[in-house]
Amino acid sequence: MRAKLLDLLKIYEEEISLFLWTAALLFWNMCNDLFNTRQSKRLFPLLTAGGVIGLILGSFGTPYFASLFSMDNLLYLYLVTTIFGALMIQAMGRSYATLIFTEKTGKSGKKRPPMMEEIKRVYPLVKDSILVKIVLVLTFMPNVLIPIMNYQFNYAVNEQFASESAMIQFFGNFRGVLYIVSLIVLLFVGRIYGRWGMPVALMFHPFNYMLAFMAFLLRFDVFSAMYAKMSTNIIRTTINGPANSILIGLFPESYRDMIRPFLRGTVVRLALFTGSALILVSTPLFHPRYLTLVALPFLIAWAAAPFVLKARYSKILLDMISRNLLDIKSLDQKELGQIFNQEKTLADLESLFLAARGNDALWYAGLLKKISPDRLDKLILKNLGHQDEDTQVALIKMISPEYGPRAAKDLVGYLSSQRHETTIAILKFVFRHGIQAVNPSDFSSYINSSHPVVRGFACACRYADQPESLHQCIEDWLSRTDTPFRRSGIICAGLSGNQEYIPRFQSLLKEPEIDPIIPDIIRALSRLQAEAGHSAALSYLDHNHKEVRMAALDALSITNDDTLKKAIHLLGDPSDAIHDFAFEKIKAADYQNNLLLVESLALPSTRVRRGLFKLLETLDIKDFDVLLFAKKNLSKAYEYLAMAQSLENLPRGGMQDLAMEHLVGKKEMVLENILKVLAIHDQTKRMKSAWQGIFSSDSRQRANAIELLNNALDNKTFKTMLPLLESPNPSMALTEGRKLTKIQTFDTEGKQAVSNLLSSANWVDVIIGLGILRETPDISINQDLIHNLKQSDNPHILREVDMLWNKNKKSGETNGEDSSEKLSLGEKILLLKEIEIFSGLSASELAAIAGVTEERAYDKKKDVIKQNSAGETVFLIIAGKVSVIMEGENSNEESIDQMSSGSAFGEMALIDDVPRSATIRTMTPCRFLLLHKQEFKETAMEFPRIALQICSVLSRRIRHLHSLVQEKVI
Repeated sequence: MRAKLLDLLKIYEEEISLFLWTAALLFWNMCNDLFNTRQSKRLFPLLTAGGVIGLILGSFGTPYFASLFSMDNLLYLYLVTTIFGALMIQAMGRSYATLIFTEKTGKSGKKRPPMMEEIKRVYPLVKDSILVKIVLVLTFMPNVLIPIMNYQFNYAVNEQFASESAMIQFFGNFRGVLYIVSLIVLLFVGRIYGRWGMPVALMFHPFNYMLAFMAFLLRFDVFSAMYAKMSTNIIRTTINGPANSILIGLFPESYRDMIRPFLRGTVVRLALFTGSALILVSTPLFHPRYLTLVALPFLIAWAAAPFVLKARYSKILLDMISRNLLDIKSLDQKELGQIFNQEKTLADLESLFLAARGNDALWYAGLLKKISPDRLDKLILKNLGHQDEDTQVALIKMISPEYGPRAAKDLVGYLSSQRHETTIAILKFVFRHGIQAVNPSDFSSYINSSHPVVRGFACACRYADQPESLHQCIEDWLSRTDTPFRRSGIICAGLSGNQEYIPRFQSLLKEPEIDPIIPDIIRALSRLQAEAGHSAALSYLDHNHKEVRMAALDALSITNDDTLKKAIHLLGDPSDAIHDFAFEKIKAADYQNNLLLVESLALPSTRVRRGLFKLLETLDIKDFDVLLFAKKNLSKAYEYLAMAQSLENLPRGGMQDLAMEHLVGKKEMVLENILKVLAIHDQTKRMKSAWQGIFSSDSRQRANAIELLNNALDNKTFKTMLPLLESPNPSMALTEGRKLTKIQTFDTEGKQAVSNLLSSANWVDVIIGLGILRETPDISINQDLIHNLKQSDNPHILREVDMLWNKNKKSGETNGEDSSEKLSLGEKILLLKEIEIFSGLSASELAAIAGVTEERAYDKKKDVIKQNSAGETVFLIIAGKVSVIMEGENSNEESIDQMSSGSAFGEMALIDDVPRSATIRTMTPCRFLLLHKQEFKETAMEFPRIALQICSVLSRRIRHLHSLVQEKVI
């Protein structure tokens, strides 16, 4: 019976170890699924602690339950506890939404390759890399020793206790104490492996194993067993395990994907098999205490590996850096410090930095700043004189504020009247971090600099020393009419800390023609921490000048959803610099709302969506946020279809058809957003393949993509999405969808649908809703909606409301113009839709083009364009008739064609700079809709599909001409 109990305890020992690792992985994955990384790191110890507390209670309770139920009935108690846990998990699954992705297995699942195949695949890496060899030894050797030590531990305990009850009592209490120590380590001690550097940290575990084995050899009893178990568990948790993880993390992801499964699978299995085989062979030959001698060669090899790593560590790291194999981006600052915490490695990196120039110097400086910022400061000052001006500016920005006073003295020596940007960077740094350590007279000559920014910052550096005289200087500069001196005064006043200048700045903002100094005023107000600065930033985010928008964005503080939305809006800015700055500002902001970022994908701007998709790839968006986004947007997609169905009963007209097509297009856009977010979030890459195939014109590829979605998504989400993907019309999709989810019901007269369009945040929706009201005036809606639209900031909406209002009043004039003859934006969209090169575009894309068009009238017999003249405009005939005339030799003219309302000419001017091929002359008074090349290019940058559509049309024309040529040849 004791032998049976001993075997049971061995199994229990191994199962508990496996359980601990599995529980840790489970809790960590649970945190990662539901929370962001910062939250996960905080919650993971708490969740794991809950599991450890359960183990403590179970351990101390085992002797009690063994005496209460008897040993043979403990498994029934275990079964009841397991069933209870399963029921709790099932209840949680009903209370909380399931996560998006499922791991479905079956015949199509990828099988693990055979052991020999894994060895052949990894062998080239082992052969070429000393680091892989070291990691292989650090994995194999301890896993050989683990079963040997466990066997010695259990054997020593078995010899110590004479009865089953005593042994159970010991195991229960010992395990309880061990888990209490683990809990203390988990919650309060944490990872202490970073204090000695990576190689030294990896030495602790093998040397402690050596002490434990020697204790077994010299004194084979329960005390040696307790020391062995307790010490190895603590050192593994606090030092060895984390250090090993960091060591594996040195490899790039492609290497890790190959090495990790090999180590955790093949190497660990071979090691455990080897250790178990040694026990089986030795059992009939000698006492278990002498297994220490058997383990000694493996222990020596294990202990030698960290020494080899320490000796070659610097060379290994620098070699990996030079071959771009070190995955630095995935490591945080503590982990980098742990990796590079060796004097020789740091010395070699410093030498490389001092020898580097330009971008190479910045790369090494960035790495050193993460590892050892205090040492970098001195190195920058040593290397600064050898760099170009742009590199000097970037390096000065890297100097830490703590080193400011000492750095300021040396930086003053690099001031130069020739290098303005370097001088500005130095003056900024000295003013912020080291003004007390320098002599103010050093800046006197720069107050008279020809550069306004140098002049302003030099004045600021001297202001504290001479406030009265420089106050008068600032007043003189602000009072001057020339912009450069006003800029200097604004910069210096903003840095002075004197809030008396705030009213002066506010009055300056009211002056006319001050665009060049608005950015400086905004920054000055922000530096003075004035509420007016925040207000100015918000009010100037939509300014016409790029420099003003950039300054407003710089002064913007992202502290809530409203300011985050403002920054998101600037992702759509036509300036790449502002787009990139908004991207970085959102990414680095203290205030984060990942769900708002995902929901903002519904915005109509393609450029905003591209920026958001790029942003989502860098942020830690959780499964739960993605699930909420998917559910919310699937409901929105059905809502769009329901609105389209509601509009079907309206009298047939161009705007009604456009609205229905627009709503179905919005449904498609929502589906594409959902699939793209899922593709970004899915680590298996299955969703990316599905997203690429769903919108394919190939029916087979589309069907395969839907099948892949079925395998990738959870069942409920897939079933809800399926009618939107497969149903041939909105009615069938809604019929199937109502069986699966709640869908808003709209009246059959289209009133609610039109009201929704008018109250939408999307200006294109509003324009289409107003167009329906113009086309179908019998629709009765709440007039408050129209009244609210009069307060809109969008000029297109204001114009459309004005035209609708005057049409209803039957008034022929608006602001002195005959607005009844002018086209509404909706009518322009319908006209553009008839042009071949625009025929396949969505309502949003057509609205963007229509918004930059202009109307123009020509009298009878006027030349609209001349043959061989430069062309930069496409013309759409609104009313009237024109003749197409070709000029031959001797200026003879021949009319070759005629065009009337709805026709267009000059489209090729949008694509190339070829002169006009014919003359267009009016035959009657005509009105045209004009689209200029420059406005078209800007719109095409916002909506790239416009350019793709034109390419598609031109491709069809070329193929048509090619077929005609072939027919003539035949």
